[in-house]
Amino acid sequence: MEAGRQSGTSASPRWIQKALDSLAAINGLIATVVFVALTLVVSLQVFTRFLLHVPFIWSEEAARFLFFWVALLGAAMSVKTRRHFVLDVRGAARRADPEIRPPDLLPDLCVLAFAVLLLAQGIGYTGVGFLRTASNSQVNMAAVYAAIPVFAALTALYAAGNLVLDTAALLRGGTAASRSAPPSSSAPPSSSAPPSPSASSSPSASSSSSDSTSSSLSGPD
Repeated sequence: MEAGRQSGTSASPRWIQKALDSLAAINGLIATVVFVALTLVVSLQVFTRFLLHVPFIWSEEAARFLFFWVALLGAAMSVKTRRHFVLDVRGAARRADPEIRPPDLLPDLCVLAFAVLLLAQGIGYTGVGFLRTASNSQVNMAAVYAAIPVFAALTALYAAGNLVLDTAALLRGGTAASRSAPPSSSAPPSSSAPPSPSASSSPSASSSSSDSTSSSLSGPD
């Protein structure tokens, strides 16, 4: 019964970890594409402004909008990988006791609550953007403001997944390093290999060896 309960609790974090990894892979791919587009737009702006002296008026706005998107996509990925700044209130107590404790779930709860609030506000802000258009690039600002609810939704998913993983690690008494990895089944102890026949000598062989050694030491009378 206990083994079935442990296997059930370990299967859930494993499934959640795979889902988070798949979402992070898509997130990283989109962020990479946006970053490449940002690099191309900035390079085009530098080339046309300083070499051709005929800059595109839309390039500056497009670069700002792309930078806004890539920054928020990267910030969402940092929530998943726990790369944001943290304040460790446990300090030396954590080094003496590295296991996850109930207060360690508080950051995940705070990030999740902030993401849900930002998602609600970002959806409303994006709705207002439908009524505005950028002056130079003629881009509808809803396409720019949509980065806010997208970031909030990704952050909420990552924070909820981290909360589940931390809770599972807390229940099984794991440390912060093992929160994303379910406990592995303990392998049965291996039986010791029997001694090699060549390593053990028979009593007759050892006695004959000692007799030959003593005779060689005594020499002829």
